[in-house]
Amino acid sequence: MTARFCPDLLRSREVVHTVVMRRYLLPLIAGLGSCSQAPLCTSDVVQVARDPGSDRYAVTESRNCGATTDFATVVRVGRASQLQDDAQEVFVADDGGAAGGKRGTIWTNVVWTGPGHLLIARASRARVFKQLATSNGAAISYRATDPIAPPPVP
Repeated sequence: MTARFCPDLLRSREVVHTVVMRRYLLPLIAGLGSCSQAPLCTSDVVQVARDPGSDRYAVTESRNCGATTDFATVVRVGRASQLQDDAQEVFVADDGGAAGGKRGTIWTNVVWTGPGHLLIARASRARVFKQLATSNGAAISYRATDPIAPPPVP
């Protein structure tokens, strides 16, 4: 017995395929596309320092990119005319899994030592991913140190 071509059967398969695509797959694909509109990371501002000689500022943030990664400490340098999100990342680090701040954040202190001169002091055991020497016309220097601890109470 040989298989015969049946146009009605082919047409009914096409109809089922079209109904499945329209009813189930297209809404699913459209829904997945909207997932990318949500921000992947969130940031909490920890410190803001303003340059005494210009409109520059430095902002320190604690960045959280979800449950599968540790938090990171980020320093950005920008100008007052810029949005904070447009400020340039000049320093990114985490604690490298060592005991530190809030699940990956490290101790930092950001200070303008003079007009156009930024000092970023950071925990000595930090794992550094980015460390720029200049940004927006400001010179940046770094110091690896540990935070000043209050003396023990007797």
